[in-house]
Amino acid sequence: MSGKYISIFSMNHRQVRTGIGGMALHTFMQFIRLGRFPFLLSGFVPFLGGAFFALLRGADFSLDQFLLGYTAMAAAHLSVHYSNDYFDADADRLGEPTGISGGSGILAQEPALKPYAKWTAIALMAFSILLGYLFLIIYEFPSYFLIFAIGGNLLGWYYTAPPLRLAYNNLGEVTNMITFGLLMPGAGYFVAMGTLDLAFFAYSVPFFLYGLVFITSVEIPDREADVAGGKPTMIVRKGRAYGFRVIAVAAAAATLVITLYAATDLFAPINFWPVAAISCIPLGVALWGYSARCTERKCAMRYVTANITAYFLFTGLVALYFILLAIGI
Repeated sequence: MSGKYISIFSMNHRQVRTGIGGMALHTFMQFIRLGRFPFLLSGFVPFLGGAFFALLRGADFSLDQFLLGYTAMAAAHLSVHYSNDYFDADADRLGEPTGISGGSGILAQEPALKPYAKWTAIALMAFSILLGYLFLIIYEFPSYFLIFAIGGNLLGWYYTAPPLRLAYNNLGEVTNMITFGLLMPGAGYFVAMGTLDLAFFAYSVPFFLYGLVFITSVEIPDREADVAGGKPTMIVRKGRAYGFRVIAVAAAAATLVITLYAATDLFAPINFWPVAAISCIPLGVALWGYSARCTERKCAMRYVTANITAYFLFTGLVALYFILLAIGI
């Protein structure tokens, strides 16, 4: 009989250990999902495009310089994922996460992860700034490169963090336009060129406008949750139909600006006509969404998803075009 009891005890002990291990693995995987790592592509592709745009304008390409610069930016980008979910946890709990909006939804399922999300965001910010400092020292960049790195990190942190809470004080759209128009492509250009010159600021104008397309598309599905959570986004204040109008106007303005660049040879010898042609993708999708101007969430989802997809296609194809030019194809 004693052997039987020992066998039962050993089996139960193994089950407990397996259960604890399974729970730990589940919690760890949830923590990783909280970071939404696939969305790092939304920063990497504009960074890559900015770097190759600089290369086409005479910058020297250095792989180690590129990788160190991108790692610093990626750490800052990842920090935003954790901090936004932490500070937006209450508002996100009121809505239904989608593939493009509403946060990860992880903290609603695993509230015990909240402090870990906060301190991970802070650690990633510190790591990003440290890498920025090392980059400045190693490659002898101007001191304002570190200001650029610190400013980008703080902008991401205070997007939802108190006391500024930019997204809760009618500045969410402007913040995203700066992020997508300057910080993402700007970091790549800066790392390759060593400066932010007038050519880059002209190049960034369409990206500012596409930043508005992006954030408006993200806000449209979250309207009800943002109303309940007290987050006064443009869509909360103006409605979904207004959002689709803004998307269409911003996409049309971006195409117009790029076409003007192409027609005037502003960035010669870079031919910008292919970029103008690529810009017709987000423009066509934006006009499609404007024609429907859905006011209900379910109807709107197909159009905002298409807008986000078109934005990624634009940035990806532009980066690919610059790469092909740089290698002489």
